[in-house]
This record gives sequence, C-alpha cells and structure tokens, in this order.
Amino acid sequence: MNLKVIALFIGALTAISSIAQNVSFSGKITNPKGEEVYLREIVIEEGKSKPIDVGQARIEKDGSFLMKFQLDKTTELIFSDGNEQVVVLLSPGDEVHLTLNTKMFDETISYTGKGAAKNNAIIDSYMIEEVITDKVWSFEDDVDTTIIFEYIATSFGELRGVVKDYMRELEEFDLYGEEYYLKLEKLEKRLKSSVLSQRIFRERVKELVGTKALSITGVDLDGVSSSLEQYKGKTIIIDFWATWCGPCKAEMPAFKELETRYGSDVNFVSIGVFCKEDKWRKMAKELGFENNIFLDKEAGSQIKVWQVNFIPRYIVIDKNFKIVDANAPKPSTGDLEKLIKELNPGI
Repeated sequence: MNLKVIALFIGALTAISSIAQNVSFSGKITNPKGEEVYLREIVIEEGKSKPIDVGQARIEKDGSFLMKFQLDKTTELIFSDGNEQVVVLLSPGDEVHLTLNTKMFDETISYTGKGAAKNNAIIDSYMIEEVITDKVWSFEDDVDTTIIFEYIATSFGELRGVVKDYMRELEEFDLYGEEYYLKLEKLEKRLKSSVLSQRIFRERVKELVGTKALSITGVDLDGVSSSLEQYKGKTIIIDFWATWCGPCKAEMPAFKELETRYGSDVNFVSIGVFCKEDKWRKMAKELGFENNIFLDKEAGSQIKVWQVNFIPRYIVIDKNFKIVDANAPKPSTGDLEKLIKELNPGI
C-alpha cells in the first residue's frame, strides 16, 4: 500500500471517528425536587465560561427521565436536577442509566449501562475525597497539625493512585482523570492551609470570650447612624449576613423564630456585611427583623478583631456587654436557643 493510499485510509478512519453518534442518558430520581433535568457542557469563550445545553428532559411522575442526543467525542458534561449537580462523562454510543435519591444526592448516585464504568469512577473518587475531608475536620483541637498533615498527604496520595488506576483501566476516563488528578494536588494544599487558618481562628475567638464587646456603628434601615451598644442591658444575639449568602438565608427562618419567641427579653441584631447597601436595605425590610445595622466596607473594618472572615456568623453578648460566645451555634441546630435560656433563666 503506497503512502497516498495509507493517508487516505487514515483520513477515512478519522472521519468515521468524528461522526456524531446517538447517546441515551436516562434515569430514575427518588424524591425529585424539580420538574426537569439538564445536561450542559461548559465551554470557554473569550476567557469566560459559558454553559451550553446538550440535553433536557421532563421528570415523569414516577421520577424517570430520558434524554437522547448526539455526540462526536467523549465530552465532560454537568448533570443537574435544578438543585444539585454532578460531572458526567458521555461518549458516542453510550446508553447510561442513572439512579439517585435527592435526600442524599452524591451518596446515592449509581450508573448502569454502556458508559457507566467511567461515571461510577467519578462518583467513587468524589466520595473518597469527601471521606478524607470529613475526617480532617473531625480531628480534635488538641491533635498536633503534623499528624493531620500526614493524614492529608497519605490519604490524597492514595486517592491520586486510585485515579491513576482508573485512567489506566478506563480509556475514556482520561478526559476527566487528568484534570482531576491536578485538582487533587491543589486541594491537598488548600486543605492544609485551611486547617492552619481554622486553628488560628479558634484560638482567637477563645481569647474574645469574657472581653467587652465592640461598640460597632453602622446605619439602620432609615440610613440613620446605629450602634450595637444601644442594645446593651439585655442578652444580644448578632447575626452577620450578606444578601448573596445562601447559607445565611437558609438560617434566617430559624433566627426569625428565635426573635419571635424571645424578642421581648433578648435583642436579636441583624448586621449586613460584605454587600451593597441598597440591596441589603431591600432584603432586610422583606425579612422583617426588628433590629438592623449595615456596615459598609469602611465600617466593616470595626469587626476585624472579631475575625468575621466568613458568614453566617453568630456572636452572643451578655447583659453586661461582654462576649459569651464569639462563634455561636447556628439557630437551626437548637444549641443557640439552649444558650439563650442559660443566660436568661425563666424565659
């Protein structure tokens, strides 16, 4: 066979491999939270990520769905039920079936059918990563960081080994595996840094207990100067939040319930930070909290000593304007209510 014929033959194979083929992605969702599911590809255009819809389907009454479309190569996609999402790898000719229960989204995902192996490998990797991270945050404060760092290094080394094995065994896993392998190296470094930061934070908030609270000054809903000190004389519960903060908003019903129940004996003070004043004012009015203060960027420097580096954040101050808990429990846990009762016997 001469070179010209060989070139034509290779060209023909390339053309065949790039021809789009049918893909079927079906599933059964227990406790669906939406009405539709989506598959999207994230592409980069002019340095910005852009989602492109690849498949979409309605969730039937029994929780089933079916998407059919075409692909010309193995593609990394994002599957979403409108609430949570997960990476899915699909190749031309795949017929993948997913099952999950939204009460434990990642933990219950399983795939069967042609193309299932590479997707089960992704989920297995996710779950191993989650177990490692959960273990890291379960260490007691008195455990030396050297021990924790050794655990992180060993565990992530083993996980990278698992990923390498998947890359050898599952050819189509390479597209995701190479990127994920590099991500794990970065995640290991971030986790070690977070452990150190958390240790420093815990030590500093312990030092705040028993000290006099700051006389924070901002503005109220009417734009009038308002100070935290005006609420002294009663137990004060501070909620630091921002308009864009999902976890903050998730805790607000519980915070409001506590205010409704104990507001006559306790001052619940909602303090907006790290957001725009106009958006804060609009949302704060809608939420209907009794006591509101907004801190702009300049005013926000007042709370640096309190280590308000994340939100939501709750601080409890007693009737003498001294800090009782500089990193108090979330309202939804029930522990904040117990603390309120301890400080105010008989209410």
